[in-house]
Amino acid sequence: MAALDLALFHVPIQRKERTFRSKEELTLDYTDTELRARYRFGREGILFLSDLVRDKLTRQTNRNHALSVEQQIMVTLRFLASGSFLQVIGDTLGLDKSTVSRVVDSVLDALCEKRNQFIQWPTNLNQTKAEFYEFAGFPNILGAIDGTHIRIKRPHHDEPSFINRKGYPSLNVQAVCDAKGNVLLFSSSHNVILNCQSAVTPELNFRNQSHYSLFHITKSLY
Repeated sequence: MAALDLALFHVPIQRKERTFRSKEELTLDYTDTELRARYRFGREGILFLSDLVRDKLTRQTNRNHALSVEQQIMVTLRFLASGSFLQVIGDTLGLDKSTVSRVVDSVLDALCEKRNQFIQWPTNLNQTKAEFYEFAGFPNILGAIDGTHIRIKRPHHDEPSFINRKGYPSLNVQAVCDAKGNVLLFSSSHNVILNCQSAVTPELNFRNQSHYSLFHITKSLY
């Protein structure tokens, strides 16, 4: 009957107009301080990452609301920086959850393909030691160690074990780099030095021999 009534009286069907939420926050028109507060990267860093993966992320589309490469990078950085759910990121930036999920997956895949440009295992540890000595005057140094906290979602089990001294859940990770700042090891293992599976490990196996002195340099906290 409803269809007949529509035909008889020519009542136009009201189609729901598609609306797009505002994406005003996805812009580089902030100061570097504001960008770092939101994305943990300044303008230069965001543009560097964008250029690095532009060939993988440029979308062949004529849609007016397609995300630019820079915006895709910013969405991913907001997700990584905040540790929030995809839905929360979408609500904050005016995007659907499915869009955020697709963007984050694409960006992370593209960045992982570039990992060998920045993560390098040492192939000549004598050269590494020589570079540390030339840089800072320390002999027999294999790497510099420091740690950081990576924010995560609140775990369902044993949550108190993941709450750091600042009151939010995180993974406590350590990184080892060489004299040039290249990352040699990145791990959340409790005993990262003894358990590491990198080219540094064979050298460390000699640490108990009196004729073999090797060190990692770090701050007094360690």
